[in-house]
Amino acid sequence: MTYSSALHLVRGVKSRLTHSGVEAEALFAQAGLDEGDGLACDALTLSDKLSHLWELVVEKSGDPLIGLKISSPHRLGWLGVMGHIMLVSPTVQSSIERCHGHTRVGLLLPGARRDVPRQRYDFVWCVLLRSLRCAAGRDDIAPVVVEYTFPEPANAYVYAETFGCPVKFSMPHNVMEFSDTDLVMALPANPPLVPGSGERVLATLARAEPPTFSAKVQGLLASLLPKGPPHRDDVAAQLMMSERTLQRRLSEEGTSFTNLVDDTRRELARQSLSCGELSLKMLSFQLGFSEPSAFYRACKRWFGMAPSDIVHMAHQPGPEPESMNATTPRKSA
Repeated sequence: MTYSSALHLVRGVKSRLTHSGVEAEALFAQAGLDEGDGLACDALTLSDKLSHLWELVVEKSGDPLIGLKISSPHRLGWLGVMGHIMLVSPTVQSSIERCHGHTRVGLLLPGARRDVPRQRYDFVWCVLLRSLRCAAGRDDIAPVVVEYTFPEPANAYVYAETFGCPVKFSMPHNVMEFSDTDLVMALPANPPLVPGSGERVLATLARAEPPTFSAKVQGLLASLLPKGPPHRDDVAAQLMMSERTLQRRLSEEGTSFTNLVDDTRRELARQSLSCGELSLKMLSFQLGFSEPSAFYRACKRWFGMAPSDIVHMAHQPGPEPESMNATTPRKSA
């Protein structure tokens, strides 16, 4: 696990909690999840801190069902799907089993010294289901059944309402079972649905659309931006090709590396500003800008307005401005 993935994980969960009305900053500090030394730890220690966080969230909110309520309620674009997967992937161990036309996705959230609370599983299941629906382009996809190792809680009917299927408790494993028909809709051809391939299947959801080389590069750029401006040679090396081949393949699809970096930043900025989940300073660094003023200039160029104005407009009734809705990548000159 890298520091950048832990940072993305913590910021993503924090933004969802804050968006749901939870006073997240104090709880994250109490759980030892401060953005600095608090994240410089191994995966098991990070998982324990996240479990502690969820215990504090339940205690503070007084709502044991809060894990079902804070995942994104709106459909995500394909970059948003990738971001959602990044929120849970660093501390998830998963498995895949196929049986009689169904696929069973099993999850184990590991811990070192602290028991994992049910609310963490609630959150991860909601994230996974939302990601699957977004990748398939259908909001009506539901699991066949969801199984929990935990005892049946009060108001268990809320689980069935949330997932749209029967939910069983006190089971041997934590499992979400799908019809193969629904699962394959969200995955490219020949998904790796074999035992032990859970992480690859989750990652495949993030790459499900659009199936182009530019999209593959754009997905990689989105993961690199929090570390600073992406460099063409680094991207080419990760794709195991030369810079010339990278440039040629992008040119064949009517774009360029520079344009794709700009398009990726623009789309991620549009999504984040519309939700208003991150401070403008934090968002500027998440998008790989060296300073907030550079992000400000980019927003003026992309949308014709300052980022603070976009956030303000996003919270007003009515449709987004036309400049915010245009997401078609620009052709290279």
